[in-house]
Amino acid sequence: MCAMATIDKASKGARPRGAASAAAVRTHAPEQLITFRVSVLSQLLSRLVDVSVKQALDLTSRQWRVLVILNRLGPSSSGDVARMCSFDHSQVSRVAFELAEKGLVTQGHDSADRRRQVLALTPASLELLRQGVPASLARQERLRQRLGEEDYAAFCRALDALTDEAQQMLAQSGGPG
Repeated sequence: MCAMATIDKASKGARPRGAASAAAVRTHAPEQLITFRVSVLSQLLSRLVDVSVKQALDLTSRQWRVLVILNRLGPSSSGDVARMCSFDHSQVSRVAFELAEKGLVTQGHDSADRRRQVLALTPASLELLRQGVPASLARQERLRQRLGEEDYAAFCRALDALTDEAQQMLAQSGGPG
């Protein structure tokens, strides 16, 4: 059973109004918030990947993420990579520069739009992916085994639902989506 606080279904989509009472502030338990828990898990998993790719490949988790996304997309604009990685454009630019210095990506310009930076993998990065993907798959398998097939399927449905809701909430707030 999840230790999450339950949410009154009638309040779904309601926007908070006014300030919280002193009692509500005193009893506020951030560790029960979905956003807090997902953020903590995300940080923990990111550190796990950081340790793994640093030791095996001398990369950061962000560098690894950009490489695997470029491998999935093929040569792509830094904007497309940013969207797939859920990074901002400046993060992708910084990581692309670091990877280019290591000889793992090329940075070019789109022939139709010289303002668009196009990133592509190099043969060296493809070899690095061949070395790193087995550890990535092993992490995935271990985490899936911990959940079992039924819980994993439920987890994926929950992630999809929360992702969709968060995107809607962000769009309603006027934030970038």
